[in-house]
Amino acid sequence: MSKLSSIEILGGGPAGLYTAILIRRLLPHVRVRVTEQNPEGATFGFGVVFSDQALEFLKADDPETHDLVVPHMERWRNMTLNHPQGSVTLDGVGFTAIGRLDLIEILKDRARALDVPIRFNTHIDSLEELEADLVIGADGLNSLVRQTLEDGFAPKIENFGNHFAWFGATVPFDTLTQTFIETDKGPLNAHHYRYTPDRSTFIVECSDAVHRAYGFGDMTEEQSAHICADLFKDVLQGTDLVINKSHWRQFPRLWCQNWVSGRYALLGDAVHTAHFSIGSGTRLAMEDAIALVRSLAAHDDIDTALMAYQRERQPIAKKIVDAANTSATWYESFGEKMQMPPLDFAFNYLTRSGRVDMDRMRRLTPEFMAEYDAYKAAKPDPITDPVQADTAGAAEIGFAKADHPNCSNILWQNLTRNPDKPALIGPMGTLSYRELIEKAAQWGNAFTAAGLQRGDRIAFFLDDTPSYPAAFFGAVRAGFVPVLLNIQTKPDVLNYFLKDSAARIVLTEAELAPIFDAETLNGTAVTTRIAVNGAADECLSADGFLSGQPTTLPCADTGPDDMAFWMYSSGSTGRPKGIVHLHHDMAYTQQSFGEQVLKLRTDDIAFSVPKIYFAYGFGNSVTFPFSVGATALLLPGQPRPDAVLDAIETYRPSVLFGLPTLYTALARSDTIAGRDLSSLRQSMSAAEILSEDVYTAWKNHAGHGPTEGLGSTELLHIYLSNHLDDHRPGAAGARVPGYEVKLLTPDGTPTQPGEEGVMFVRGDSSAPCYWNRPDKTQDTMRGDWIYTGDRFIERDGYYYFQGRADELIKVSGQWVWPLEVERCLNEHPDIHECAVLAEELEDKRMALRAVVSLTSGLTGDDDRTQALRDYVKSRLTPFKAPRLFQYVSELPKTGTGKIDRQALLTQAGTPSI
Repeated sequence: MSKLSSIEILGGGPAGLYTAILIRRLLPHVRVRVTEQNPEGATFGFGVVFSDQALEFLKADDPETHDLVVPHMERWRNMTLNHPQGSVTLDGVGFTAIGRLDLIEILKDRARALDVPIRFNTHIDSLEELEADLVIGADGLNSLVRQTLEDGFAPKIENFGNHFAWFGATVPFDTLTQTFIETDKGPLNAHHYRYTPDRSTFIVECSDAVHRAYGFGDMTEEQSAHICADLFKDVLQGTDLVINKSHWRQFPRLWCQNWVSGRYALLGDAVHTAHFSIGSGTRLAMEDAIALVRSLAAHDDIDTALMAYQRERQPIAKKIVDAANTSATWYESFGEKMQMPPLDFAFNYLTRSGRVDMDRMRRLTPEFMAEYDAYKAAKPDPITDPVQADTAGAAEIGFAKADHPNCSNILWQNLTRNPDKPALIGPMGTLSYRELIEKAAQWGNAFTAAGLQRGDRIAFFLDDTPSYPAAFFGAVRAGFVPVLLNIQTKPDVLNYFLKDSAARIVLTEAELAPIFDAETLNGTAVTTRIAVNGAADECLSADGFLSGQPTTLPCADTGPDDMAFWMYSSGSTGRPKGIVHLHHDMAYTQQSFGEQVLKLRTDDIAFSVPKIYFAYGFGNSVTFPFSVGATALLLPGQPRPDAVLDAIETYRPSVLFGLPTLYTALARSDTIAGRDLSSLRQSMSAAEILSEDVYTAWKNHAGHGPTEGLGSTELLHIYLSNHLDDHRPGAAGARVPGYEVKLLTPDGTPTQPGEEGVMFVRGDSSAPCYWNRPDKTQDTMRGDWIYTGDRFIERDGYYYFQGRADELIKVSGQWVWPLEVERCLNEHPDIHECAVLAEELEDKRMALRAVVSLTSGLTGDDDRTQALRDYVKSRLTPFKAPRLFQYVSELPKTGTGKIDRQALLTQAGTPSI
């Protein structure tokens, strides 16, 4: 064990000086010295920005430094965006600024007051000149420490495309301001804010093309300052710009894989950079210093302390750096965004990091959001397909979008192809294709007679009976928009759905009609309630509503990109979102997954246990069978194992669609052994990965294992799938023809072979937006790619799920993926299913909580808890074993059949510790 007695700090900027101050405070016995190559009083740049959050962080950690700095700061509560078409004020955007030289002088004086030796104007040529137990590189982007030990720190550095120059101004701007201008040579932007009562920072930025057009690269500082002052003369009030090493450059994106190499450590810009657009560079450097010195103070051994610093600080800094890189990427195309109206441009700017949703923005900047909400209510965005017609996926499968102007043709084509063949079978009876189409026509005519206008929404609160596809296809053929709702939805959420969709008509199962009481309907646009499959108070009966309506229906003159229907997300990660789909989307899922993977035949009977109101069930029971003229088996009610097995034996389906939860329940059913499953030729599964024991058990019972895939409501069905004849255990699947897939690292670069990345998917079934949720639309619909938020590794063309991008938690100072622990526990024979979550203890430490449903007949007690904990320790590293175990009879599920983790987070249980 090696104890620390001396430290050399290379770099006398804010990071190095603050590190020295902290060392004196927390490690008074350690000798520390700061070396700076520039003369005392010399500095690059003008002002330094602190967010309110960063300033509060400094106050909590070091109140003395905070109190010395604050009197020298300029503070503002609003931000201004100057757009060529007008200015927008963003209220509540609180920042403070201080002159960089002022900050250095304050920190220098405090360091000297603590007897820290500081050598200015001292150039170090070799690290061998620094003799100490530890050398800290706080020497910025051109760090001698990092460059000397490049193999050890493993830096990755590349430049963003834009160019910028850092000037000063004598105009004291009232707020933090962004000024965007259009010139004859292209767009430019200025970031400017005051840092003293009479001085401001003024950063000019432009694209590489504009930089070349102006010839800035060939100018002196004085010449480019003169040109920029003239370009921004309105906001500068005709004053000149001030120069101070104001050379044009491109912002470097630096990240070191290792922050420690032997007895050398890096912090601040020496180890990472954060684009100036989020004002976090100095904050990050000072927080790095805090983390490093705290680790040194907490551990007697230097190596242990340095490893703790890297392990604990690196993931936290990475989140901020990734956000800064995302922000910088926004600026790379700011010229294109300037074509937006000012309020849309401002909203786009506010949400550029992807970390702020609508609800948070309404809290942070209420006046702007009130103005924006009113503006959007008066002029909603048009619905347009984000996916271009010439994408590789569409070409791969020969999809012609123009051939699909109305999705009802998927059903109506059967009128000439096989009108008398059964379209639907099940406990509620059989309908031929002719009968189903005639019923659909009656629904469409009835909706029209009820006074609905083109594009009006109709809420569907229905179970899987023939009324569902009949009403759906009648509505879309007549030009109306069904909104498919989960019949397990609670009244308060149902009220939100009705308000959000502005639905005028509700279709409901008669037995579910009482949920639509005065409270649920309060504030909605609903004028008519229609009960199907029975009668209900205060509702029209379906028979009465359809009475006398014609059994033929002309198709509305919709187009392939017109809005066809909605579904809502489950809301497991927040407020549910209305997912809009277009008329051509159903045909695309058929031509991709349906034809390339599923391959239903006309003589098939398709049985989807997941309901039609789920995207997965919708494709299984509606799109795919009707596209080929097959038959769909509809089973209303709760899909209990015995009910599902009874339906298989009674109706003899050939293709079964389920979820891992269903196959688990069926495989472990007490009656499965004596059941006749011989009609099934294939089984399909989606949503989550099947455990190997369930896969094997189903294969033993049915003669084949389920073919697993992964899809989403945003893409309407499956985009990754195993092949019918090639099942890879643990794989979500290979790319489905028709969809493009890419894996990106957090900084937006493509992954290397075998490297984990977040998946993006592109295909022509992609939802164009979330209704009334531009923040979530911007976060998920990134151009014509869908950001899934799922992390994968690709091997031999198959993708293996690694967890969600936002599921990383720290336990005992170590980062853990709960899904890894969950998968481990699910392999234990005593566990039916489980979920592993993060939980904050009373002492604010984080722990893992396993919520466990045991196999039938077993009970949870201390002995079983210890056995399960030991099982995890034996399979994984010990710190990954859950500290808390909670035993439940059944885990809650979302509407899509997945484990409802949001519900588990809010449920109180009795854990065994």
